[in-house]
Amino acid sequence: MLVSMRGTEPMKGKFDVPGGFLLAGEDPIDGLRREVREETGLEIEVSMDDCLQIVPHTYGDEDDFVLSIGFKARLVSGEPKPDDDVAELRWVTEEEIDDLDFAWDHDRDLFRKALQLEKGKGDG
Repeated sequence: MLVSMRGTEPMKGKFDVPGGFLLAGEDPIDGLRREVREETGLEIEVSMDDCLQIVPHTYGDEDDFVLSIGFKARLVSGEPKPDDDVAELRWVTEEEIDDLDFAWDHDRDLFRKALQLEKGKGDG
C-alpha cells in the first residue's frame, strides 16, 4: 500500500492517504484522480464501487469539519514521486501499518480494509 507523509500543516510529518479536497462542482472520482496525480505522479483506476469508508472528522487548527471518503484504487501507470504538499511516499506492508504515525486513525482503518479486500476477506 502507498502512504504519503504530509509536507504541510495540519499534521505535517505524519502519514496519511494520497488524496485531497474537491474543487467546487468537481466529481469525487475526478477529484481523487486529480489529487493522486498532483501528489504522487501516478494515474489510478477507481470508481464509486471502490469506496471503502466515509468518515466525518475535524481538520486543521480551527477544527473545520470535513467528510473523508476512502477508496481502494488500482495503479494504472507512473512511478511514485512526492509532489505538491507531500514530503515522502512509501510503499508499506501490512506488518508496517501499525508502526506508522498516521495523521488520522481512519487512514489506518482504510488501509486495513483495503488489505482485507486484497486477501479476499472483505466480503463478510
